[in-house]
Amino acid sequence: MMNRLAATMLIPCLLVVPARAQDTDFTFSTGDTLAFDVGDAVALALDESFQARTLAMELSAASYQVDAARGRFRTRADLELVLPDLVEQVQGQTIPGQLPRYDSYGHREISAQMQVTQPLPTDGDVSFRIHAYQADDSVYDPNSDSESKQSTYFNSYEIAVDQPLFQPNSLKLGLESAEISHRLARRAYSRGRLDLNYAVTAVFYDLYRAQQELTIALDMLARQQQNHDLAERKYAAGLIPEVEALQMEVDLAESHNAVLAAEAELILRADRFRLLVGLPLRIPVVAESDVDPVFFPVDTELAIRHALTYRTELADQDDTIRRAEITVTETDARDDLKGELSAFYNLTGISDSYLTDPTLREMVDSAWEDLRRRPGNRGVRFSLSVPIWDAGVNGNEVAAAQVALQRQQITLDNIRRNIVREVKAALANLDASIRRYEVLERSLSVAERSFDISQQRFEAGDITSEALASDRDRLIQARRSMLDATVAYRLAVADLRRRTLYDFAVGRSLVDDDET
Repeated sequence: MMNRLAATMLIPCLLVVPARAQDTDFTFSTGDTLAFDVGDAVALALDESFQARTLAMELSAASYQVDAARGRFRTRADLELVLPDLVEQVQGQTIPGQLPRYDSYGHREISAQMQVTQPLPTDGDVSFRIHAYQADDSVYDPNSDSESKQSTYFNSYEIAVDQPLFQPNSLKLGLESAEISHRLARRAYSRGRLDLNYAVTAVFYDLYRAQQELTIALDMLARQQQNHDLAERKYAAGLIPEVEALQMEVDLAESHNAVLAAEAELILRADRFRLLVGLPLRIPVVAESDVDPVFFPVDTELAIRHALTYRTELADQDDTIRRAEITVTETDARDDLKGELSAFYNLTGISDSYLTDPTLREMVDSAWEDLRRRPGNRGVRFSLSVPIWDAGVNGNEVAAAQVALQRQQITLDNIRRNIVREVKAALANLDASIRRYEVLERSLSVAERSFDISQQRFEAGDITSEALASDRDRLIQARRSMLDATVAYRLAVADLRRRTLYDFAVGRSLVDDDET
């Protein structure tokens, strides 16, 4: 009865809909049960999981930063409007030899200024500015009780060039730094997907292991129920003592407890799996896997060579070294000779202040006439900043930056050695898992045969329930060990793939041509 109850509890967890996970649009109802193999789980996680979406966002942000850095080389236009600027206030004036006087001043201005700037590849820029405003000014003299007013229109057109000298090109260095960050983010994205692949593989086989643990527990419960029923019949017939029957009762209770524990563990492992791959926690899932692993040869030299050629940590370190070189250059430039060359040419026109009650059109025409008559404004400025003494501050800062650069350079060699070590460890782990699987496969066969014989001998009355329980425990342990060996082998294969970026099972590199 208990066996039927446990099986009934397991059935909802193992119901499988005909469609595979990747054939759905990931819109689930509570009644759906999804069956996954490890490939399905990885594919879903790479699309739907929190980690995958976070990696994609980080890569997208780095891409935007590169676009922003490239945009700094392009033309920029800015427009500033003042609509209006209005001030009316009392101002005091002090005239030598006279008492202070307090007049009321008023100013109203409407203005517009537009600037178009074109950065230069030399880290300078050329800009064109247009500035126009119309102002109304008034002043009230309390002594004469009179008010004076004036309307003015102003327009100005200017072209200017600014060029820093004797300094690193910050525009190009900024673009290079952004491109380095983008390359680092792109490699982190690829590396993160490989790590996610391995993590999903691990939780998939954790779920598979939990399912098999429950299967083992249910099988043992069924066998223990049969032995318990047999022991009760033997005890009723007087063929075994009461202690034998009581021991069978205890063993049956332990089997029930093992089923309950396996069911609870399966629920926890299923939740962990759903959370990692990005499924709603309400969706029932089941992990499907081939029973027998497939072994394949591994070329050790190819594994190490491929890892050293394509592991992204090495390219990352090259970029980190370049970033450290940029830091040295920028640090050294802070206390170096600096120069700046600036030049401008400006045409300005101001409306005639003697116009009486002018209209806006009259002021504009007057300002344009003044602009044509008035000589242009021009200017050139060349400046130098020469550091003389800073008590060794910059020298020490440069030395610190150079030490940081040297540290990154020696780190590169250490990364290479670590990659070789990781690949060798993965190869050793794979080899050990194969040998362990082969040994435990034979051990399981012996344990199953031994338990079958013990059951027959118990039915014949040749052994006690204690001896049968001992063989049962050995069989349970053998099946669990075999399950552990199977999972360990599959994880060892997945770990070798991410360490070498090569799939030896199919003889194919995992690195696309556009990533090399």
